[in-house]
Amino acid sequence: MLEDQQWQPVPGTAGAEIYPFLRKPDVTCSNAYIIRTPGDILLIDTGAEPGQMDRIMAIIEESLREAPRPVTLFLTHCHIDHCCQAARNRRFRSLPDLTVAVETEGARALEAGDAVLTIAELFGWEVEPLPVNLPLLTAHDRESLEMDDGTALYRQEVTLRSGDGLSVYHTPGHSPDSICIRLGEYLFIGDFLFSTNPGIAGISGWSQAALLASIGRVRWILAHEPVSLCCPGHGRCIPAAAMPALLDRLEGEAARMAGVGTFNLARLDDSLEHAVDLLLEANRVFAVIAGRLYALAYRLEDLGEADEARRYLELLESDRIDEFLAEFSRFADEFQAGKKLEVQFVLKAVQVIQRVEAHFVGDRLNHVVDASLLRRADRLLTDFMNTIFDYRDTACLSAADLPSVLCDLVAGVMNPPFSDAAFIEAADDPAAYQAELASRLAYLPLFEGVDLFVETEGSLPPVLVDRERFADEVVGALEDMAAGGAREIRLSLRREGDAVGLLIPRPGPLSERRLRFYRRKFGLAGASLAVREDGAGLLLLLRPASS
Repeated sequence: MLEDQQWQPVPGTAGAEIYPFLRKPDVTCSNAYIIRTPGDILLIDTGAEPGQMDRIMAIIEESLREAPRPVTLFLTHCHIDHCCQAARNRRFRSLPDLTVAVETEGARALEAGDAVLTIAELFGWEVEPLPVNLPLLTAHDRESLEMDDGTALYRQEVTLRSGDGLSVYHTPGHSPDSICIRLGEYLFIGDFLFSTNPGIAGISGWSQAALLASIGRVRWILAHEPVSLCCPGHGRCIPAAAMPALLDRLEGEAARMAGVGTFNLARLDDSLEHAVDLLLEANRVFAVIAGRLYALAYRLEDLGEADEARRYLELLESDRIDEFLAEFSRFADEFQAGKKLEVQFVLKAVQVIQRVEAHFVGDRLNHVVDASLLRRADRLLTDFMNTIFDYRDTACLSAADLPSVLCDLVAGVMNPPFSDAAFIEAADDPAAYQAELASRLAYLPLFEGVDLFVETEGSLPPVLVDRERFADEVVGALEDMAAGGAREIRLSLRREGDAVGLLIPRPGPLSERRLRFYRRKFGLAGASLAVREDGAGLLLLLRPASS
């Protein structure tokens, strides 16, 4: 493995040494690798952080004082987090014998200062044009290798003054100009392994078909070239022996991404808005779930069931989830203070979601926590990821009789999810008895003392709706009203022009953020949301199934 910021030999070369700048994965700045031979200084990516570039320049200038040599920058691709400092750093641009080598499509983007293809627009950064005097993999300079499946892999050989050969391979997918570079036994792979990450898949130039093909190309390189270590654009290096499993996972993820939308400024804005909603709502929902489990544990302990109490607390791992959400809150504070970029905040939300999902075991809590609440918690996570990937799944919309949906909903929230008969039947089975006991102890009659009514004006046609999701979101709104002290809630159904309308009394004062939250959630269930000007409540409009 490579040690950060130390000179080390490059195996398989005639004395080449490498000085890596290895960073924790950070969307705003890549790793960088300085390589020196007796006749050359090579730099693979610069990153975008000025402090890193200052250290890079100090190492390059020291090496040049020892022996003047040409400096060649190879960019694994033209994204701004890999090349920003190559364009901005005047010390670097003024090196006397500097060559910038980039694949031809990336070269055109850099020379034009293209904010879209360099994804600088997603960072809100200005991109300075960067002259490229060595376009790579041109039709004249590349050779076509036939791989085992008969497809082609483009390769260009660059001979260094030391006599070593540097190989450049075209591996598009993450971007059209993505390349892998091999020197000796080290393969520099850029952002290849991150190509399916949320917030990365779908960026300008991303291609599912090209990525799937390039996975085969990288497999071929690893099988036919002397590679012992893969050096990525972000994070620690990876032994070649570990790569097949990572490529299998990458291929599986890429194969499922036919529906990924373009991650552009509009989707960034939508994802940012959703991330803010997610933070507030996740804190609220998981606090409610944790509170119910803590109450259950207290009651179980009071009955002498300490082991069972501990088991339920461990099921949620609420301390870990609280830790993740608290970390997200601190990051949000930094974002609000202008210390983090929009894209960083969105990708931080992705990271937190993935961590929470790994610790949230809703299916093992469904007999002690309301199924509706658990489904809402799960959808908080999946809905945000769908926003990131731009998945628009309306396959769950089907014709439903709305009065029946609401009557079933009211019956469900007003009646406990257990029966005396089931409790008696479980008496001879210790495990079943404990489960029934836990269900009873955990039950929280949220609508005790609340009168719920469904009122229907006239005959209404069936509507297109995701029945379960719609019912869950209505229950969430009713819970807000009950928590606010409402003692009578009337759900009114009637025709509203060409639509069927459901009027829900306003669940207390509603901020713009809360309205946005309701609008998003009900929209995914098939309903559009309007706020009555007279302040009477929320009006949900649903399309008749026959329209």
